[in-house]
Amino acid sequence: MSARFVETPTVEVTEELVTTLVERGGFTHPLFRPASGSRADVPLPGQAVLLLAGGLVEQSGALDAAVAMLEMRSVRFLDMVRPGDSLVVRLTPGPARPASRGRVVQELGWEIRTGAGTTVAEATVVMLMNESMEGS
Repeated sequence: MSARFVETPTVEVTEELVTTLVERGGFTHPLFRPASGSRADVPLPGQAVLLLAGGLVEQSGALDAAVAMLEMRSVRFLDMVRPGDSLVVRLTPGPARPASRGRVVQELGWEIRTGAGTTVAEATVVMLMNESMEGS
């Protein structure tokens, strides 16, 4: 991946947001549904971390030329996200290759971090783009 990156806006992870995503997502694991009923320290499921990261990446404007996500690979979760954390994504353009109709397949590195600087997840995302981000 390239040394340059785009940093997204942030999102605050609140107890209400965790509760909503756990409930709407249908997560049933005891980690997300403590017997005490208190959600103050319930972690955000990894899939929800990726959902929020995707929204942040779109808000950054870096994917304005995107057509579709083709693949998410090499996803690694390194730390839990809990209420009180904020999330930001460092988006790093990687290699691009030509696709049909003048489009390109662009690899992007996602480093999902807390506002405190802790990396909580990393992923390589492959997007179909109308233009390459390599020269940006």
